[in-house]
Amino acid sequence: MAILIEKAGMADLVNGNNTIFAPNNLSIKNYVNAVLADMREIDPQAEYTINDIPLDTLTKYMGGYIFSGQIKRENMTKEQGKIYTAQNGEERRISLEPTDQYNNELDSKPEYVYFTYKQGDDWDEWDNIDDDDKVVVKTSNLISTNGVIHVLQGSHTLFNFERD
Repeated sequence: MAILIEKAGMADLVNGNNTIFAPNNLSIKNYVNAVLADMREIDPQAEYTINDIPLDTLTKYMGGYIFSGQIKRENMTKEQGKIYTAQNGEERRISLEPTDQYNNELDSKPEYVYFTYKQGDDWDEWDNIDDDDKVVVKTSNLISTNGVIHVLQGSHTLFNFERD
């Protein structure tokens, strides 16, 4: 992620009083592999690496992970979440939601942070996702010198890229 931030010329933005929802290395690998798979449908010998991501793609889409101010876990809106506008103008729903995955074995339900992309014209209901892409945050509330970092689960694909 740091390489992409530097390549996009966004180091000052990331180091400012902002919140970053950072794709991890697997998310970046998922993106590179998906783009390469698309390219190889046309040219079986095609090559594509992280260094081949166009600068305009980086600057456009990296801003979708950066939000002004500090969005800390303890201040997040529970369940239905809140819609935030990212640095690139795109909207994301950020929510803190209880999970039932422990089958009532705990006295209280753990809460996970989610980072959701809107698909289509309207947001899906937070508890009835149809086509929006809801990504769990693997690690939340890493406090940096000026901002907050949340790390997305590796199953996410950078830029929410989907193969054609």
